[in-house]
Amino acid sequence: MSSSAELSKIIKSAIIKAQKDGELPQVDLPEIIIEKPKIDKFGSLSSNIPMILGKTMNCNPMDIAVIILKKIEKNQIIDKWDIAKPGFINVHLSTFQRGKILVDIIKLKDKYGTNSLGQKTKILIEFVSVNPTGPVHVGHARGAVLGSVIANILKFSDFNVSKEYYVNDAGNQIDLFIESIVENIKKILDIDYKIPDDGYKGKYIEEIAQDLIKKISKNNLKDVASAYEKIKKLALEITLDSIKNDLEMLGIKYDNWFSENSLISEGTLKVCLDILDKKDLLYEKDGAQWFKSSQFQTDDDVVLYKSNDEGHTYFSTDIAYHYNKFFIRKYERIINIFGADHHSHVFRIKSALEAFEIDQNKMDTLLTQIVRFKSNNKSERFSKRSGNIYTIRDLLDVVGVDAIRFNFLHRTPESQQEFDIDLAIKESSENPVYYIQYAYARLSSIINSVKFDYSKANLNLLKSTFETNLIETLDLFPEVVVRSAITLQTHLITKYSLDLAKELQIFYENCRVLSEDTELSKARVNLVISSKIVLKNVLNLLGINTPERM
Repeated sequence: MSSSAELSKIIKSAIIKAQKDGELPQVDLPEIIIEKPKIDKFGSLSSNIPMILGKTMNCNPMDIAVIILKKIEKNQIIDKWDIAKPGFINVHLSTFQRGKILVDIIKLKDKYGTNSLGQKTKILIEFVSVNPTGPVHVGHARGAVLGSVIANILKFSDFNVSKEYYVNDAGNQIDLFIESIVENIKKILDIDYKIPDDGYKGKYIEEIAQDLIKKISKNNLKDVASAYEKIKKLALEITLDSIKNDLEMLGIKYDNWFSENSLISEGTLKVCLDILDKKDLLYEKDGAQWFKSSQFQTDDDVVLYKSNDEGHTYFSTDIAYHYNKFFIRKYERIINIFGADHHSHVFRIKSALEAFEIDQNKMDTLLTQIVRFKSNNKSERFSKRSGNIYTIRDLLDVVGVDAIRFNFLHRTPESQQEFDIDLAIKESSENPVYYIQYAYARLSSIINSVKFDYSKANLNLLKSTFETNLIETLDLFPEVVVRSAITLQTHLITKYSLDLAKELQIFYENCRVLSEDTELSKARVNLVISSKIVLKNVLNLLGINTPERM
């Protein structure tokens, strides 16, 4: 347990005791947040709980702080307490506690920072899920990286997590995609062809057509119409394999690839429609079938089946998909990561969940804003259907996986982002990824140069400000993980990685690890080893490489 978690319990216990003794009013206690003060002189950790309680207890926060301190029992964690206006409790950790932090880190290793927040709750995270009609476009990379790291954070926090790609293999876009390939096959075989005006274009369509000619053979393609289903099956396999490869290069592996078409073929969509019909939530209008979503969370009703026999909408299968998640596969919580243009779709899905009597709090949706890429001081946007595709693979070739992942994780998903390609490839401290990885490599170099036994070290010797600040930064990691798991925000982890790298830089500049003072060297080696363990755990959560040398 981190010092901040222990302090939270100590303060809570003191408040409850003061309430029992009649020194503080009886009110429900909020979560007691412990944070690191921005200025070192205010201590190792701080809480504003007296100010929070001042509002509900109708008391002076400074008076509340004094009462809380009187009720705190003696312990080995705290060296001293003090109070600061307008109502902060500041804590200075003991030398014993700082030594214990390092002992715990070295003992726990890759388990340091884990917690039991999730209690094995079964969660499904669905992200990317673009139509399998070509390579994964850079516009989807942000959601892809975000989803993978949120999954890492939740697994680290004892959730039972599955990552899923929803394969949109049914509907008009797939039909148009296959038609575009079929007409390109005809063109190559010198058969009468007509490329659809609104079809998919680009080199990758021509390459798929060429590949299919090799796989199916020209003789079997003389009657292209009769080979349509085989063309469709193989074309989707080729495209999905390409998508899987691109995402794996980005460090993303899914647990499930779920077929939209299976919702229709296995009858789940029909089951959903029957349920909605029995609830009198469906009606016919203008030749189309509508869902009465306006009875729930939307202004207007939503079409499920189009008029003129044009088939189902993607929303209708989305209803069936969410029904499948909750009622068939029995996930206790789901997380969807969509592009910002899906904002209105979220309320449609929530309407369906409400119609199925599913608790709205069981679904979280993160919307990722558009990313602009800047190079040579120029911003660019990239389109897919025009054939001018800038794929994830293209970006990987230019920037590399680590810089891509860090940059997409370092901002909240709802904030717009400009990705500076020139900065991302710099090998200098200006590039945050390089700066952090260099800190890790430097830790490795120091440890590899140690030639003595450092197992029995006097950690009480680590008393300088540079050492204590670094230890207290290491101590914050478990709470950062908990906060990230609760809020589903990855930038808290990236910010922490930068803070830790900066503290390491200050430590290096002011503290020689290997010196003539053998006992002090032993203690500092333990601090270096602890720092490497924590930084490795941080980078593993982010899916970023940990180079031993740079």
